Amino acid sequence: MRKLQVVSVFYRKIWPVTTATSLLMWGIAEFPSLKSDIFPSFILAFLWLRSACQALIWYLFRSSNRKGFIFYHHFGLSEVKLALLTYLLDLAVFALWIILATIIFG
Repeated sequence: MRKLQVVSVFYRKIWPVTTATSLLMWGIAEFPSLKSDIFPSFILAFLWLRSACQALIWYLFRSSNRKGFIFYHHFGLSEVKLALLTYLLDLAVFALWIILATIIFG
């Protein structure tokens, strides 16, 4: 549970950029819902592009904030584990948005 709290501390630092990236990609695809015919092709392209964007975001954060990882190492989180957990957390939040949009707007 402590590690999840530490990951959320890091996620709060990068969420504006990752959220904007996800929403931009979803908007370019015209906000497909789960019921949409193009959703399977959208999600495949989204995951590939989102992974590439996450790697770029991670590289930029890492190169500009090298000493900031000491805090996370103290809790037993390596840089790779921290990057993977924040990526998965971001995907989970985005999946919830898509599910809610499907429920609300059909």
